[in-house]
Amino acid sequence: MSPKSPRPGKLAGYTIEQQTHCGKIFVTVNCDPDTNTILEVLIRFGRAGGCGSAMADGIAKLISYGLRSGMEPSDAIKALAGIGCHRGANTCLHNISDAISCVMETLETGKDINDTIEDFANAEAL
Repeated sequence: MSPKSPRPGKLAGYTIEQQTHCGKIFVTVNCDPDTNTILEVLIRFGRAGGCGSAMADGIAKLISYGLRSGMEPSDAIKALAGIGCHRGANTCLHNISDAISCVMETLETGKDINDTIEDFANAEAL
């Protein structure tokens, strides 16, 4: 992996609300507006504090560091998708991978993010 590039002062992004077994999470995926590449992921729980929030912050920092060091977003998606817990498959980590996937598809196709989110939700319901 190459050295981490500095974070630009201004990024464009998408914030996606996800419902998980632990409650709502908000995943923000920020992109470089010049290159349409994903550079940063931020994760916030619908309620503040707790161990889950601390873990989410750490995961977001690791993903963002990797993205700014040359990691492909698809590698983050593969690493997080399908991770389950004692409550089932609808975990925070799986939903983070879905949010990154939605933004990737939106950047690649130019499709509206809300339509992409709806398509993902419909596909997972099958």
